[in-house]
Amino acid sequence: MLVAAWLWAAPAATTAVHEILTHRFDNGLTLHIAPGHPAPVAAVQAWVGVGSADEGPDQAGTAHFVEHMLFKGSGDYGLGELVRTIESGGGEINAWTAFDHTVYHAVLGRDHVDVAVDALGDTLMTPRVDPEELARERQVILEEIRQGSDDPARTVAQSLFATAFVAHPYRRPVIGTAESVQRLTERTLVEFFRSYYVADNLTLVVAGDVDPVRVRRSVERRFRSMPAGRPLRRVSAEPMQTDARATALHRDVTEAHLAVGFHVPAARHPDLAALDVAAILLGQSESARLPRLLRDRDQLVTSAYANVHALRDPGLLVLSATARPGDAQKTVGALVDHGKWLADELTSDELDKARIAAETGFVRQLETAQGRARSLGWYATVAGDPQFGHVYLDRIRSVRRHDVSQAIRRYLQPGNASVAAILPKPRRGAGGGVFARQAEARVRRSLSTKQTTVVAPIEKRVVLANGITLLVRRDPSVPVVAMRAVWRGGQRVEEPVQSGMSTLLARMITRGCGMLDATAVADRIDRLGGSLAGVAGRNSFGVAAEWLARTWQPGFELFADCILDPTLPADELARERRLLVDDQQAQADSPTHAAFRLFSEALYRDHPYARDVLGTAATISTVSRPALAAFYRERYPASALTLSVVGDVDVDEVITKVRARFDRISRAKPAVQPFVSKVERASEGWRAGFDGRPATDREVFAFLDRAQAHLVVGFPGATVDTPDRFALEILVSILGGQSGRLFAELREKRALAYRISAHSIEGVDPGFIAVYLSCSPAKLDEAVAVVRAELERVRVDGVTAAELERARTYLIGSHEIAMQRRAAVANALVYHEAYGLGWQSWSRYADAIHAVKPADITAAAAKYLRVDRMITATIRPPVASPAATKRSLTKPPAPIKSPAPTKPLAPSKVPAERRAAPAPRQKPVRSRGRRP
Repeated sequence: MLVAAWLWAAPAATTAVHEILTHRFDNGLTLHIAPGHPAPVAAVQAWVGVGSADEGPDQAGTAHFVEHMLFKGSGDYGLGELVRTIESGGGEINAWTAFDHTVYHAVLGRDHVDVAVDALGDTLMTPRVDPEELARERQVILEEIRQGSDDPARTVAQSLFATAFVAHPYRRPVIGTAESVQRLTERTLVEFFRSYYVADNLTLVVAGDVDPVRVRRSVERRFRSMPAGRPLRRVSAEPMQTDARATALHRDVTEAHLAVGFHVPAARHPDLAALDVAAILLGQSESARLPRLLRDRDQLVTSAYANVHALRDPGLLVLSATARPGDAQKTVGALVDHGKWLADELTSDELDKARIAAETGFVRQLETAQGRARSLGWYATVAGDPQFGHVYLDRIRSVRRHDVSQAIRRYLQPGNASVAAILPKPRRGAGGGVFARQAEARVRRSLSTKQTTVVAPIEKRVVLANGITLLVRRDPSVPVVAMRAVWRGGQRVEEPVQSGMSTLLARMITRGCGMLDATAVADRIDRLGGSLAGVAGRNSFGVAAEWLARTWQPGFELFADCILDPTLPADELARERRLLVDDQQAQADSPTHAAFRLFSEALYRDHPYARDVLGTAATISTVSRPALAAFYRERYPASALTLSVVGDVDVDEVITKVRARFDRISRAKPAVQPFVSKVERASEGWRAGFDGRPATDREVFAFLDRAQAHLVVGFPGATVDTPDRFALEILVSILGGQSGRLFAELREKRALAYRISAHSIEGVDPGFIAVYLSCSPAKLDEAVAVVRAELERVRVDGVTAAELERARTYLIGSHEIAMQRRAAVANALVYHEAYGLGWQSWSRYADAIHAVKPADITAAAAKYLRVDRMITATIRPPVASPAATKRSLTKPPAPIKSPAPTKPLAPSKVPAERRAAPAPRQKPVRSRGRRP
């Protein structure tokens, strides 16, 4: 008998009630179903109650290794067939391992849920262990470990947990270490699987547009033979910390990555609500205290964050930042000071903002089937109660100032604090031990003082008298509204001396407008429960916003103010110039960015696409307010705008409001026609002259002191309106992805690389096609040879009918998954209109993919994958010639410092643009066990 339950009761008409149906089978398996979704999509997730915290010291990395091996075939599914089966239903499948759980998650079309249940069931019950596959996967995991060692954000997170915990398994990396993974045997993996992959330890979650009765029958049919039994949980008591601890490591980085952690209770503890509110107030928005005060006012840090790692056992509250190396010690003290001061300086207004932020997070999680499934799975597995989300949100709403003050005073104690730092390699003088002792003293000193009805969307296209185009789409299925304003332009309309101006403008456009300064704008955004930021990329510039349905009208007024009346204040401009230059320098720490940068420069030469959207220190550092204002006025007149509004709105009301704000704008054309013509001529000349390049220009190298080599093999690509772009998408899908040829050959068969991907990036001018991988330098030559051989094979032999059908289904399913969010639809509408593709053409994507024939793919491969147009860009550790090594006289080449390329996006959409947030880099400490 199914038991009905409810998650997140509707507060004041803000969120919708979503039904949860729960069934516990005779063997102990628990099934939760969350039916109802406006898109024909479903998510199927298997939450196994085992993670790295259940491993013994000699088993480190076992849970993660088992997760990898379950993709290596099972009783009814051969090697790679699990992925192909899900992708044949238009879906995606992956998995992750955390401290407290392992999750296998699939999202796919609603008509394929039975297939997903069957495939996951077979995988979880009858996995195969082939010794050769185990050996190959061990190499893949070792590559993953090496890749992580190159990431300072991951390294500082692992260092913090290793410092804060001395006995609990949380101190060890979830993935294990190279040494522990090398030691794991087949017997260890099999015994671990048999102990923990049992019915009582498994929670299945199915969410989306599904029939609950059919889902239950399918699960019962597939999982009824799963063995029962409840594994004994590993009890690991962490001794109470009594004094501050600190660790500092030196790496080849340009910034200091810093984190301060405080032990906090487990996920269900009542204090977690107040601690979450504190984290929101300290570092989870632009108006939060740490970024507003330490980054914007004091200019001490380049980014700052706060979050709570809520875990099954007691976790950590983490305050983290990146800073210039000389400010690292001061930053540690400032993080602790501002955390402590929250206990005495909290206002009612700040609490209101935190409550809205928490509520917004809950609402947005309901937008996608996979979001609902992940929330439900986390609450059921980690918190032990699928309805705990309801309880927790009520606790958040009940938090008062004294609750936050008491929590801060209780947990921000010197004997409860741990510090981790990743610092640049010292040229001379003090090492990491000195920094650690100073950090411990600094911490002591600071803390010792005192279900929804689906309504068919309604949409309209309106062109104002001045030429502004407005696209409105009503979709009330979730109380969210997305807005986009876009101009054609971006990097493509910048003169060389203006490189990065569009990105700088995108960062500045919300830093003050009308009568509001930057702080007031950020505060207003948070009070409305929204987001507002500039966006800029290779082909466009614009503004993006999202609001709750009940706040979209004042949100639109703020959105319009930033477009029509940005103040571009001089002090904010100075700050943003400095931060942008900091970001350019910080990108030198990313070998992936460096590889794509090297590739773009070799491919495009004098074309604007060769430059980085961030510009250079030379072009950005001297930009004045008048110059930036003139650039905005001349390149992006308001009358050249394309606007889109999508969500829970009245269409006619939106049109009225847009007319009231934008009708009075005079018609004007962007003053860029001569330059655009020059760019177009350069593009034509670039394509025509490519064949005349010497071969030495087609293989480029640079050196960076990292554990892995990074490779990009690419070709000139398509434009956004090229008819064969859909055939090219299918070709790239067949090559890339977990079931693609490159993944199978490089990772599954040869264990040459951990990360392999293929991309087709279109542009207003021709884009590029690229294969990217990272591998051990010792394996680089073999990896390059395999990539080139696979590209030649697909060019000469074409693709099979089965590959074509699988790629079609995967791309269409991925498109449907990507388009669940109102923001994705707003993007699709506005970019398709701005690029002249037709504002509704995005909805015909499936038809375009279905229309591709094998001959079209063969023609696309012959047209684009030409050996004489191939560019190979390699980033690798420094090497010296044998003679130089013998003489020991020649120093290795200096590391390159290169900005990042435009980020490749999912192939189902027109290339969107980089969001220009003031601190775009990844958070220094990742939330490994954080509540979704």
